[in-house]
Parts: sequence; structure tokens; C-alpha cells
Amino acid sequence: MRIARFLWRNRVRWGTIQDDEVYAFVPRRHDIADVNSLSDLDWMGLRRSIHRGIGNVEFDLEPFCPLSEISLLAPIDSRYNKVVAIAANYGERDDRDGPGIFMKQPGTIVGPDDSIIYPRTGKSIIHEAELGVVIGSVAKNISVELAWNHVLGYTCVNDVSGARFTADDTGRGTSMRWKHFDTFCPVGPWIETTGAVIYNLDYDTPIGIQCRVNGETVVDGSTDDMLWNVAQLVSWVSEAMTLYPGDIIATGCPGVGEISVGDTVEVEVEGVGTLRNFVVADPAPPTADWPALIR
Repeated sequence: MRIARFLWRNRVRWGTIQDDEVYAFVPRRHDIADVNSLSDLDWMGLRRSIHRGIGNVEFDLEPFCPLSEISLLAPIDSRYNKVVAIAANYGERDDRDGPGIFMKQPGTIVGPDDSIIYPRTGKSIIHEAELGVVIGSVAKNISVELAWNHVLGYTCVNDVSGARFTADDTGRGTSMRWKHFDTFCPVGPWIETTGAVIYNLDYDTPIGIQCRVNGETVVDGSTDDMLWNVAQLVSWVSEAMTLYPGDIIATGCPGVGEISVGDTVEVEVEGVGTLRNFVVADPAPPTADWPALIR
């Protein structure tokens, strides 16, 4: 099942994509008019229903409209949910007990075909194609063995990052400012909850992760190179923070590369789909007192 968040006639809705048709979640409860926000969507009930059929929860699927009549949005509502990003999950493991964790601020989140804004202070901006793990039920202090019970499905994430800026903020302290620029976390195009990707990851079978820039494959990796697998990451993150249905863990990237204004960037996760975005210039031009510096 491909769970999607989409815009239709200036209204945000949740539903599923089947071939070229959209099916909307329609609640059975009469006190809910629409499923148009995460709070309306029974994520835990949805997760329980995946293997039992949609009719076992408090909403039905009804034919809605052709896919061509909607605009896909990021399958996460940042008013309610968070993206937890994993640092250094590929490469050399050394003596660490687990990977680094950081957050992508809500303004970073954009959807398929949205723009990635190249900051006016940016001198080198990079793509990071990643598998996104979508949480399906509340998880806190979860063991590795039970972690799979809390996974709803998977999506694509591009953890866009700034490698160099005209004004540097690194020094004695550790800065994550370069991760937090608006539009620096495209997510989508939907959440895949069934199919080979679920089976393969459940049984630790690797799936491919690619990044293409202007149609050219620049990263061709696989989850086989992750230092910590999905279950270990869910357990590790849940030790630090409570994970809620709809939260996403971006699991780290197998490779990076630069992007420039005018580029088309695609993240493809095998069995999930392809997330496409366009790099545009910052609409705010430099001024005489730019950039603002603290001396």
C-alpha cells in the first residue's frame, strides 16, 4: 500500500495511490468530516490493518480522483511529527556503540517536485539520498527484537546539507546549522507499507539506494552497507526519545555529491519509489550588510 498525503482543490488529504488512481481515507465516525490531518488518521489502527485489510479500522478507502488531479505532498505533517536523522551510518564503524542522531527542523521538510532553495550564503551544497523509516506505533526504549513491530513502512529522504558557506560557524563548538536551512529535507513521494521492500528489510536483505542529478546516477549504494540496520536504529533512537506514529528516521546515506542551481535531483529507493526535486536560487539577494555576522 502506498500511503500518500496530497493536495486536492486547495485541501490537504490522506489516501492511497493505486496505479493511476487515488483512493481517499474516509472515516466511519460521523463526528469526523474528513481525514485531512495526521490527528484524524488512525496510524496505529492503519498499521494493524495492513495484513488484515483496510476494513478493520475506523475508515474505508473510496475512489477519489485520477492521480493527475492531485499534487503529492511530503507524507509527514511537521505540525505533529518529526524527522530524526542518523549521522555516520555508512563507512567506518570504529569503536562507536551507535550512530549520531540529529533533527531536521520543520521548515526543512518539503515534498516531491518541490524546490530545494540554494542558500544565498551557500558555496557548496550536497545531496544525501537516504531510506526513511516511518514509525507506526509509539516506541520508547524498544529492544532490537521488537523494533519491527513499530515500523509502518518506508519512504525516500534527501538530507540536503551545506558543506561550505560564506560565513562559517564551526570552531570549538559543534554546529548543525548546515543541516537546518529551509527546504533541506525533501521527503516522499509516499509511504510504502507492503511489497518486497518490507520483506527484504525485515529479513535484512539489502535494497538499493540511488541518487541521480540531471538524470546521471551519481550515487549507487545499498542498505547492505549500513553499519546499523533498521531495527537497531529504531531501538537506538527510542532510547533517547519517544517515537510516535508518523515520525520518520532518515537512516544515513551511502554517498554524497554537490548540487547546483538549476539541477534536478532524484532519490530512488528500491521498492519504494523516486523522490524528485529542483534546485533553485534563494530569492533573497545579498545586500550590503549581508551576511549578518556576530562579532
